[in-house]
Amino acid sequence: MKSKVLIPVDTARNSLTAEEYAIRLNWRMPLQVTLLNVLNTTRLEQHGISPDDQERIKNAMRKRAEGVLAEAAAAFQKAEVDYETVVEEGAPAATICRVAEAGGYDMVILPQSGYSELEEILGGSVVHNVLWKCATPVLLVKHTAEQLEAQRTKLAQGELLPR
Repeated sequence: MKSKVLIPVDTARNSLTAEEYAIRLNWRMPLQVTLLNVLNTTRLEQHGISPDDQERIKNAMRKRAEGVLAEAAAAFQKAEVDYETVVEEGAPAATICRVAEAGGYDMVILPQSGYSELEEILGGSVVHNVLWKCATPVLLVKHTAEQLEAQRTKLAQGELLPR
């Protein structure tokens, strides 16, 4: 019997650590993996954006999410791990917990946040919220020092560069 595992995949690809761990874990314990991307649509609501524009933005977000999920799925396909991809809309942490609980998942595998402890406390990272609020067991996978530095570099560049 395969263990049913949920792996949230973000567009920043911070989730690579969790994906790699799940593939290695599958060698010891067969897994049925669901790769989940949550479109954070909460930022679109109540900001005076017309419904047509909101729909266009959501479609663009969905297209990007599907591309990221296809990229993540390639490694699972190559490793011959059973997987499926899912795109949901809503607040990321609440949606991850809802999907995990409603889907009867055995475990959620999350990567360590790319934020510092202070940034997590002030900003309330998705990882922190899922760890504390999800009723489904959560496995937190730590980044190596190199992975953490690369994530922080991406974050710093993203905040400093014009969008």
